[in-house]
Amino acid sequence: MEIAPLLSSVTPDVYNLPAIALDVETTFGDPLDPDSRLVLTSVYTEKYHRMRSYRCDEFNLPTELIENLEEDYILVGHNIKFDLQWLRRAGLDLTKVLVWDTMIGDKVILGNNPEYLPLDLDAVSKRYGYSGKKNTVALMMDAKICPSEISEGLLQNYCEQDVEMTYRIFLKQREIMRETGKLGVMLTRCLLTPVLADIEQNGMHLDKNRVMEEWTNAVVEMNEIDTSLEKIADINWNSPKQKAELLYEKFNFKELINPRSKKPLRTPSDKPRTDVDTIINLKCNTKKQEKLQELMTRRSKVSAKLTKNLDKYKECIDNDDIMQAEFNQHIAVTHRLTSTGRKYKSQFQNIPRIFKRLFTSDRKGWCIGECDGSGLEFRIAVELSQDKQGLIDLRNPEFDPHYYSASVINNIEVSLVSDDQRQDAKKHTFKPLFGGESGTDREVEYYKTFRNRYKQINDMQQKWMDEALDTKAVKLPWGMEFFFPHTKIQSSGYQTFKTNICNYPVQS
Repeated sequence: MEIAPLLSSVTPDVYNLPAIALDVETTFGDPLDPDSRLVLTSVYTEKYHRMRSYRCDEFNLPTELIENLEEDYILVGHNIKFDLQWLRRAGLDLTKVLVWDTMIGDKVILGNNPEYLPLDLDAVSKRYGYSGKKNTVALMMDAKICPSEISEGLLQNYCEQDVEMTYRIFLKQREIMRETGKLGVMLTRCLLTPVLADIEQNGMHLDKNRVMEEWTNAVVEMNEIDTSLEKIADINWNSPKQKAELLYEKFNFKELINPRSKKPLRTPSDKPRTDVDTIINLKCNTKKQEKLQELMTRRSKVSAKLTKNLDKYKECIDNDDIMQAEFNQHIAVTHRLTSTGRKYKSQFQNIPRIFKRLFTSDRKGWCIGECDGSGLEFRIAVELSQDKQGLIDLRNPEFDPHYYSASVINNIEVSLVSDDQRQDAKKHTFKPLFGGESGTDREVEYYKTFRNRYKQINDMQQKWMDEALDTKAVKLPWGMEFFFPHTKIQSSGYQTFKTNICNYPVQS
């Protein structure tokens, strides 16, 4: 793949180029659905102060338009990944485009968006002093009238208004980011957008034999567990209420206690917890409790395998289909990617390790590779804080932070840590980076050891907390800014939102 010269060595100054703002109207379809069609494309070219609209499907857009979009312009749109996927069907080379997504733009400006302000075009436009996009056509679309059935004049006027509004928002966002030092953040976000547009359209291929084997094994195991549980109690094992009664009334388990408040750990609706993490940590005093705990834990895990992954994978292979998901750049407060399953509702960002082998290439002679940043959060924290011990550890090829955390938590020498213990310790290794303090006695001991070992990381986190308390925001060296308007010191001395203040800068 050859990257366009425009993008080969790019800096925020590239956003001084002239803009082309665009929007498309479609037949209510997904750009990944081969039966859906483009209805109208409206394009405003800043260089010539000209608005043009094309009433045709994606296969009949003028070649010169596509070629023009591949030149040295900023392509501006709201949720532009959607537009890019339609234009890709028309022949647009996504490796040659530089974009500015006004939805991502407001996400960058708002940081973690503590007030949960909406990012749709109507809401964003109103925040910039415009009237919004509610009109007759919008109401018709809300009523599920397909754009292909709306009169040409009405639809064109609607689309061109959206393009003009998006362009004006772009100008204001660009000025704000120049003043606040966020252009670099915006650039990194938008360089990824065309890549995601391409990835989504390719999807992922499942190995039928491996999926069937894994699904069958899980179903058999589930039946075996249910048979054993039926001998213990006749309840609906999917009912939190009935499980709570069984655990805490019939089997006399004691609820877990919040170490800070000394009150039982409960659900937001003040109901006893019955999730798998809670069940695993309940203290057993009898053989019957141990047996119930083991079976309920296994059932929760196998049920999660089936409902979250394997049932969806099986439906996909039964349809001789591929798995596809949408990647979101505007949802997570830390600005990390999230994903939303499309047809089979299976997301891609947290595929369990045991299921990764189920995905294969559908092209003969091709392989699938997996890339992972080893201890990435830790490396970022060390880089930001220039922690002395952290730099020593990272330069030591024999140092493994997960083996180290496992050794402290299990109170054994590093050389005696097993692979399973290392894997189990991963969830604790970087918990101090995110302000984590509570856990078992040995886990708490590890968190203290971590803070003492990496003093500059701890000092950096304290600096962020002080800054958030003083200015209600934390601004990072690369321009990203997170806002904490409600952080305060409680009477106990605990600073509210501590976890978020410590977490967001590293995870972002």
